[in-house]
Amino acid sequence: MTTPIPSLGSRPKRRRLSPQKQFWNGFHYTILILASLSVVAPLLLAFNSSFKTPLELLRGSRTDLPNSMANLKNYLDFFEKQPVGLSFYNTLFVILLSLIIITLVGTMAAYVISRFRFPGRNLIMIAYVTVMAVPPITTQVSLYQVMLTLGLVNTKWALILLYSGADIVSLYIFIVYLNSISVEIDESARIEGASYFQIYWKVILPLMTPAISTVVILRTIYIYNDFVMPYLYTPRPGQSTVSMLLFKASDALASSTEPVLMAGIVIVIAPAIVAFLFLQRQIVSGVTRGAVKG
Repeated sequence: MTTPIPSLGSRPKRRRLSPQKQFWNGFHYTILILASLSVVAPLLLAFNSSFKTPLELLRGSRTDLPNSMANLKNYLDFFEKQPVGLSFYNTLFVILLSLIIITLVGTMAAYVISRFRFPGRNLIMIAYVTVMAVPPITTQVSLYQVMLTLGLVNTKWALILLYSGADIVSLYIFIVYLNSISVEIDESARIEGASYFQIYWKVILPLMTPAISTVVILRTIYIYNDFVMPYLYTPRPGQSTVSMLLFKASDALASSTEPVLMAGIVIVIAPAIVAFLFLQRQIVSGVTRGAVKG
C-alpha cells in the first residue's frame, strides 16, 4: 500500500494552544507592552514638548501635538544658555580615558590572576567578590576624603580614577572569560620564545575582544548615565558632564521655559538612542557572549 505524498503547496498544521497557554501568553505580552510604554512614553512626551512654545505647554495638554514640528527655538535657546559642547567634551574625555585604563589594567590583572599561581591569590579573589557585594554608595565618604587629599576634587581626573580603578565587575568578566581560553596557547607561545608580556599583548589581548567589547558597552552606558559621581566630584560648571548639565539646567530654567528643558533632555538622550539603534546587534551579542563565556 503506497503512502500518499503530500503536495508541495501544503503547509503543516499549526498546533493549537490550550486556553491556559493562550491566557499566559496574553498576560506576558500585556506586561511587556505596559513596561515598554512606561519607558517610551516619557521620551515621547519630552520630544513632543520640546517643539512647543511656553504658551502651548501651559494652555494645552501634555499629549497635544505642537503647532509646528519645525519650531527649533527651544533647542537653540538651550545651546545658547547651557555649555552643551563643553559637557559633551567632558563626558567623552572621561569615557575614553576610563575605558583605556579599564581595558589595559583589567586585562593585565586578569591575566596574572588567571594564569599564575602565587601566595595570596585566593585571598585576592575573595576580596574582589566581597567588594562586589558592598553597595558603592556606602564608600563615598571615604572615597571623597581620598580624592580631597589627592587634590582631585573638581577635576575630571577624579571621575577617571574612580570609574576605572573601582570597577570590580569588569575585572571579574575578564577573569571568567580568560579562564575559558586554553592554557596550551600560552605554553605554545612560551616554547616559541615569547615573553609573558608578548603573550599577553599579541595572544591574550586579541582573544579577549568579546569580553572587552562587553566591558566597553557596559561601562560606557554606566558612565554616560551616572549622576552621583559627577555631582560629588565635579560640581563646577567647567567640569560638568551631560548628567550634571540637565541637573543644573533644571535649576537655572524657570517653569515658563520648561520646553527649553525638554529640548535639553532630547539633546542628551539622542546620542545614546542613535548609538543603540546602529549598534544594537553588537550590544546584544557582546553582552550575551562576553559575559557568559565559560
